[in-house]
Amino acid sequence: MEHSIKEQGKVAVIDIGSNSIRFVIFDRYGRYPYPLFNERITCRLGEGVQETKRLKKDRIEQSLETLKRFSKIINMAELETVLSIGTAAVRQAENAEEFIKPAEKLLKQNIRVLSGVQEADLVAKGLIANIPLANGIIADLGGGSLELVRVENGKKNESTSLNYGHLRDIDENKFSKTIRGLKWKNDCESQFFYGVGGSFRALGLVYKQKNKYPLDILHGLTIPTKKANRILNKIIKKDGDLKGLPQSRKATMSNAAKIMKIVLKDTKSKNIVVCGTSVREGVVLQNLSIRNIKHDPLIATCEEIAKQSERFFGLATSLENLLKPMISIGHKEEIHRLLKASCLMADIAWNEHTSSRGIIAAEKILLLPTNSLTHRERAWLAKTLFHRYNRTIDLVKFPFKVSAILSKEDNYTSLVIGLSLRFAMAACAGLPDLIKNLKLELDDNFLKISFLGDTKTLLVDHVYEKLNLLAQRLERELVIELL
Repeated sequence: MEHSIKEQGKVAVIDIGSNSIRFVIFDRYGRYPYPLFNERITCRLGEGVQETKRLKKDRIEQSLETLKRFSKIINMAELETVLSIGTAAVRQAENAEEFIKPAEKLLKQNIRVLSGVQEADLVAKGLIANIPLANGIIADLGGGSLELVRVENGKKNESTSLNYGHLRDIDENKFSKTIRGLKWKNDCESQFFYGVGGSFRALGLVYKQKNKYPLDILHGLTIPTKKANRILNKIIKKDGDLKGLPQSRKATMSNAAKIMKIVLKDTKSKNIVVCGTSVREGVVLQNLSIRNIKHDPLIATCEEIAKQSERFFGLATSLENLLKPMISIGHKEEIHRLLKASCLMADIAWNEHTSSRGIIAAEKILLLPTNSLTHRERAWLAKTLFHRYNRTIDLVKFPFKVSAILSKEDNYTSLVIGLSLRFAMAACAGLPDLIKNLKLELDDNFLKISFLGDTKTLLVDHVYEKLNLLAQRLERELVIELL
């Protein structure tokens, strides 16, 4: 029996792929839900399918055993919505029903077998939701197929699905001829190659290890193609110990590397963006009404976090209104967006011990389990919230090495917005109604703060010290007006 779609409560996706079966439970059916449970079991259901057009008996049995486990979890978790999909292995196999029928009986619902074009479109939908202005080529490399999508500023132009996957070796000349025949080129600096799937993430892990990259989150990691090719060549030749390469990927990574190298070369792609998105995000979004799909993934994510973390309703709006004059310290549109995000996140660590809130707030942002923040946004917000929570009057050096990600202006604006939040939260205890009675003005010479009505009692020593430090960093004279 197939579940009806409800835009509330927990939602789960079962993704039956050629190499593995993934089961994810999200905490809510929202724009950016968090995974409560995320398990991937390598079943290699598609092993040999491209040669024989049939699923192997032992692969079917192992895959059904995996679904028995997932079915037990589904029953105990009392999930409102479960969405089950099958991709290359079950769409290519002549005997797919030998797996599908018992699988549907175990899950008590239908399994939606995606065509290649449907899979490509859903992969694009999931990626564009997290990278709204994606520009270039999306490639989702699985065990049994390769989905390719051309996108221009967040709009899908065309897509295709090719029966080339990492579970078998490829005829490199034939495959290269197929890719060249598409005539898809990434020959502009503003175009990127968006790599989706475990093989691209494995490449990202090796690159991160080799280059001592400061962030652990893979999604959004950009790798120059020249550097990627050096790693791919080593993988193909199995030359030396490639630190970071997952054990589960070693058996098929040489095949994957050949595919990646040819696609990058024949599309003239200059930079790879490793993506943590998948067809699963597209499946969830496809069943979500348009009113719940927001344009800006950063703000949408921060809004959902604020619902859980904000101590007093309306805090973020009041903070943003108070601190809007600060957007003049940089590119106004971008700083306003980042200011809004930091105001929404201002209470993210309020229930941690006071001595460690700054570190914990920064770590939460840097490791936030979402694909909706770029690496720059993560680093900027982490620095901002670190300074917002720092208790000492002296500035403390940010303890995470993100200098390669942030510009000089980024470092300055994150410090100033962080100090602004620190002052505002100290003065008003996070109460929106008190924040409304403060007025901030900033010009080329002065930082002026007005305490309206009877709020002059808020100006105690530690609040004045925070204000004075902010003025010093802005290189402005501090003017305090008590009205």
